[in-house]
Order: sequence, then structure tokens, then C-alpha cells
Amino acid sequence: MSRRKPTQTITPLEHASADPLYVQLAARLADAISSGQLSPGQQLPTEAETMQTYGVSRVTVRQAIRLLARNGQVKSHRGKGTFVARTPLQQDLSTLQGFQEALRSQGIEPETELLEFSPSAGRMDPQRPADMDLPVRLRRRYCVDGEPFALVEAYLPAEAAQLGEARAAQFAVYDILQQYMGLRIGRADVTIQCALPAREVARELGLPPRTHVLMMRRTSFTPGGAPCEHMRIHIVPDRYSFRLSVPGPLEIASALQPTTSALVPATATPTTRPRPPRR
Repeated sequence: MSRRKPTQTITPLEHASADPLYVQLAARLADAISSGQLSPGQQLPTEAETMQTYGVSRVTVRQAIRLLARNGQVKSHRGKGTFVARTPLQQDLSTLQGFQEALRSQGIEPETELLEFSPSAGRMDPQRPADMDLPVRLRRRYCVDGEPFALVEAYLPAEAAQLGEARAAQFAVYDILQQYMGLRIGRADVTIQCALPAREVARELGLPPRTHVLMMRRTSFTPGGAPCEHMRIHIVPDRYSFRLSVPGPLEIASALQPTTSALVPATATPTTRPRPPRR
């Protein structure tokens, strides 16, 4: 006869407390998260299990989960359950820094895997900008907490091929350009959009079909204006965000509005004739 495992003693919620039951329950779950009892990415107990453990209603459980979600401590996925939120990853676009450097500045050392380092694959790649002589192609996958969250495809000058695959696995792209090749980065043009990744990229990121990603395109130039790197970064959107600080107002709404000339017809025809003055 097997012995039952001892159950953890749960202090009941205080029904006479001034704090509502859902606030007390949210505080209990938040304490479990901050203490490490519930780790990032771990699934919370089901609604039924939480109801039984704390002796509360389903409404109370859902209110507590909504409160934790508003605070960014948990994330709910329809049909899967509620999970402890993972460490948020950000990149500041107002400074010129590499993707890996942005992660390290947050105290995060990502796990990296070099998927490809080819001296010539970039020449035949239709995704490479045709006007840029960047034949070396590098593909790298980034993981945090053991899960893929980004895949980098970079195109570099021919001289980068001399680095070799073994050392390419250890160097970030900007380190290859600046430390190995001795190039200075004068500026970088960056665009970000929501896109469907290629089937191979989705598979390498472990994404289900037709899942959108954040697509970041970056082209770096020397101070003289010569392109020295082009990169595509496919990012799982629920793990990463971009931040930008600009002086003055950010005139996004005005850029989306049609011009005044488009709103006013060139020739206005009155719909009613003016009445003649009374005599």
C-alpha cells in the first residue's frame, strides 16, 4: 500500500479581512512567484485546484488571476492555462548597440547556437539586398530559459569569412565587424514589422504554423556610408519589446492622416442656392 505524500499546509484566507478575497489570493500567488516556489514559465494550478485549495469561488480565482496579469506577473493562454511571466526582454533603439549586447546590458546571458557560417551563401540568397556586397551568411539562434526566442540571419563582407566557424560561434555580429575586422559603425537603419516567418525559421523557433513574429531589419554603415552588415532578426513577440525615447512630440497620428488638400475638393459646388434678399 503506497503512502500518500504529505500535503503542504495552506493558511486559509481571512473572510473577515478588509481586503477582498481575490486580493488576498493574488497576494498569496505573488508571494509564491517572488519566492521562487512558482518559477518563470511554470503553469499555475488550475482554477478547480485553486478553488479547492483556498476554499473560494471560481469568480474569486479569476479576479485574482486578472489582477496578477495586470501587474505583469502571469500570462494566460487560451486552452493552455495560466503561466508565470518570464523575464521581460527589451532593446533600446535610441542607442547603437548589437542584439546580444542589448541582452547583456539587462544582465541576461543568452544561450546561443550557430546554425550556419557560410563564406558564400549570401551571394545566392534573394533576401540579401542586391546592391550590397555581403556574401558571408551567418545564422544564429538565441535561447533564454532553455526556450528559443530569436533567430538572427546576418550578411557580412567577404573578409569576415577568414574568421572561421569556430570563432564565429563565439563573436556577436558587431564584435566581428569592430574587433575582428576593425570597422567602425557610423549609423544603422532599423525597421520593425509584424511578419510571418519562413517555414524553416518557424521550425527552428519551435512555433506553430502561421504564427507571426517581430521582424527587425538592420543595415549598418561605416562612417563613410558604405554598408558593412545587413541583418534580419526574427523575434518571438511575447518575449521581447523595443523602447525608443525621442525629444519632443512623436507625430505618428499626423503622419497617418490625409493631407488637407485630400480632404477638401478642388472645386466646391454649393448644394443649395443662396436665397435672394427680401425687397
